[in-house]
Amino acid sequence: MRDVVIIGARCAGSALGLMLARDHLDVTIVDRSTFPSDTLSGHYIQPAGVSCLNRLGLGPALADLGAPAQTEVSVDFGPVVLTGQPEAGPDGNTTAYAPRRYIFDPMLAEHAVSAGAELRQGVSFSEPLIEDGRVVGIRTQLASGKTEDIRARVVIGADGARSRLAKTVGAERYDVRPAETCFYYGYWSGVDLTHPRLFIRDGLFAVAAPTNDGLTFIGVAWPKALYSDVRKDVDRSYHRAVATIPWLADRLAPAKQVGRYAGGALLDGFYRTASGAGWALLGDAGYHKDPITAQGMTDAFLHGEILARAIARGLSWGSNLDAELRQYGRERDAMSRAMYGLTCDLSRLAPPPPDAMALIGALKDNPAQTRRYMGVIAGTVGVEEFFDPENLANILDQTVAA
Repeated sequence: MRDVVIIGARCAGSALGLMLARDHLDVTIVDRSTFPSDTLSGHYIQPAGVSCLNRLGLGPALADLGAPAQTEVSVDFGPVVLTGQPEAGPDGNTTAYAPRRYIFDPMLAEHAVSAGAELRQGVSFSEPLIEDGRVVGIRTQLASGKTEDIRARVVIGADGARSRLAKTVGAERYDVRPAETCFYYGYWSGVDLTHPRLFIRDGLFAVAAPTNDGLTFIGVAWPKALYSDVRKDVDRSYHRAVATIPWLADRLAPAKQVGRYAGGALLDGFYRTASGAGWALLGDAGYHKDPITAQGMTDAFLHGEILARAIARGLSWGSNLDAELRQYGRERDAMSRAMYGLTCDLSRLAPPPPDAMALIGALKDNPAQTRRYMGVIAGTVGVEEFFDPENLANILDQTVAA
């Protein structure tokens, strides 16, 4: 019997597998895909996520993937554009990356294997093995159609928002927020862009970020109510949206698209019960939100750290595994709750109200507070810390005094 079997070998599953293998646990990771392969993703790793990868010793490997290091961000509200570095995290890091998943995921999986984890590709999860109400492993199906059981002391579902493990063990959803947007993105060569730029408009959101091979990721989000019209002609809808943002339209005009558009209507935001008898969920399987704040990969790494510690403690002699996994769920929810609320608010694609625009205007000439504002999305400054009424009043008072 193995210590841990993980369903899903992409950023959540492989990162957790690496952490657990380094704790000298016997880990098997299964994935129905084979690497290299791409997946639908905004693939932006915030500085807080990069700091986690640095803690794992993967900073050099991440840099070697070829996506440009990003130390500055612009948030374009139309009348006001804020540009700056985010506040540094405890380790001093301010750098983000947007590596393509078809090269990032295999790198992460390879490091998990090097640490001692077993990786089985092209292996599909069929159902959990349950004895006396407890999950004790999984049944898998090989490409040949043959089934094979893997027994483990704990099973982790890192198999995405439509998690089959979550469905089969009856993990309940809570704090469900109906999806507000649809989203499509493409890759372009020849775009003059030095750092990520976000565009906040009434009923529209767009983002552009440098990625591998000299390409630029450009994504557009519309209200979900427009999805049926957008999907009829994605290219036309995409260019119409970009045309309303002259700064972006000017840079896209001479560019050439590489590949096809990807995207669609988004799923509802939700939390799922994080664990049960012998199982736990990680990444989008347990906590899913709109991609507008680009938190998915970063959350997978940070929550993976919490889960890895819980498993290591829970599998030690004399410990209560289920109690440790429940504590992981409480910590996951507490860590993500404020950002979840902010993400849901932004996904409504409503223009900032007058008081928010007054704050944004005040930030323009306040570099220190602009860094803290950028740090909110970067994961280096707490949402509640920045938006504390006293801090907001201080920002506005400084503007009046000036």
